[in-house]
Amino acid sequence: MSSRIELNLSPSVAVGILATLPWLVLLIFIVIAAATGKGWLAAGIPITLIGAFAQYRNSGMLRGASSVGALRLKDEQLYAKLVDGRLIPVTAGPNSRVGARLALLKLRPVGTRLLSYSAILLADTAGTHGNVPEDEFRRLRVWLRLGRSQPTST
Repeated sequence: MSSRIELNLSPSVAVGILATLPWLVLLIFIVIAAATGKGWLAAGIPITLIGAFAQYRNSGMLRGASSVGALRLKDEQLYAKLVDGRLIPVTAGPNSRVGARLALLKLRPVGTRLLSYSAILLADTAGTHGNVPEDEFRRLRVWLRLGRSQPTST
């Protein structure tokens, strides 16, 4: 069976905010800790702000060189198209999370263990301004959960 899915990601403020949440939680912790007597922790505030901005820019606005701009599925192989135009065969890592409207994907290029790309997919449904069309997201979600060929154990 040959599946073909072409999922183009679009810039999204909602996805950018989701991407910055871990950094904002860290920022709140640092501010509270610095206010309660650990003033030296305030040195981490600029670092967390830079991290939050970088995540917003890369995942939300798709402006980083390693930002995933599209996902393609052809002949049971998933490809990540980066915004700089490179098309890389990838596999979704085991630490990827796929939900009904949200997918947090950790994409590893085929043949490497060190490099990985992150993609946040938010379905564009009523009331949510996501970064991917709902129908194509549903097809990719089903393929990620059910359609991949499982290795046979001997």
